[in-house]
Amino acid sequence: MKKFLYPIAVAYGFPNQSGFSFRIPGREITVQGADAIIPMILQQCDGYKTTEEIVSSVSSRTDCSKTDLRELIGTLIKHEVIVDVRDYYRLFHEFSANPSMFPNNVSEEDLAEMLRTKSPLAKPLKGEKTAFESLLEKRESIRKFSGQPLSKKEIIRLGWAVYGKLERSTNFPESTIGLGTIPSGGALYPLRIFVAIARTDGSIKEGVYRFGPKGMIKVNRASHTALQEAFGGYSNPIDSTAAIFIISCDFHQNTQKYSSRGYRYALIEAGHASQNAYLWCAEQGLGIVEVCGFNDEALAKLIKASYPAQAPLTTLFVGRRPQDVDSS
Repeated sequence: MKKFLYPIAVAYGFPNQSGFSFRIPGREITVQGADAIIPMILQQCDGYKTTEEIVSSVSSRTDCSKTDLRELIGTLIKHEVIVDVRDYYRLFHEFSANPSMFPNNVSEEDLAEMLRTKSPLAKPLKGEKTAFESLLEKRESIRKFSGQPLSKKEIIRLGWAVYGKLERSTNFPESTIGLGTIPSGGALYPLRIFVAIARTDGSIKEGVYRFGPKGMIKVNRASHTALQEAFGGYSNPIDSTAAIFIISCDFHQNTQKYSSRGYRYALIEAGHASQNAYLWCAEQGLGIVEVCGFNDEALAKLIKASYPAQAPLTTLFVGRRPQDVDSS
């Protein structure tokens, strides 16, 4: 919990017969008994003043006690009428979650026109390619799998490629996390990596596992019902997938240093981790596709994350490739 909050007003409010009401996406909140005080508080909530500065300012101009003002501000924070400016990213994360509260209705014609625009990609390389350049040529999304399981060894090695600690990190002092297989803002490494194993060859049991310094730790079951609840309705290849890697984030890990900008760093970091997975699968001849179509709260429940402070960012469906597949 932050010692000082810097609140900013994020909801539209208006007085009515029941009290002072606020329109928040998906709900309406009414606070009673403080119609005259609430506007004075909201005017002070600009993201630069602390809650105590606001309490002192309002109490000096009214007969309202500081205790009552703190309680009222606490109520407004509880209902997300005002939020700490450093946690502003959480609103965007909530409003951009699935199921979407604000769908963007784009026509098929508009989508087709977007694809007809001139490509911004750099032109292909000519001539002999390096080993890494050849690996990039093989990188692709596979949406159909053979249905065969992955071995525990393959899952562990892929987990390390996604978010593993480098051997040279052993030279770092004990007070630091060290270096990982991807860059991280401030070397804070806020991501948390899980894998839901839907099919097994017997070397590991089905379930949801978390990767960490002590290896893979089982945190939940990976029932078909739970997976359907998290991914159902988003046209994902659950039935033929061997394992689903889930990249989530503990936002407090980096936003306590970088404030709301740390949210950007988390998204960038998840992109690095996903590309590592794609390249490893390309090298190993496995199929992979990144899937962002999931129910945020249901998936957070599956990995036992404290949503929305901890939340899934993206997922990677991995499996063995059949002989002939569609790719992109």
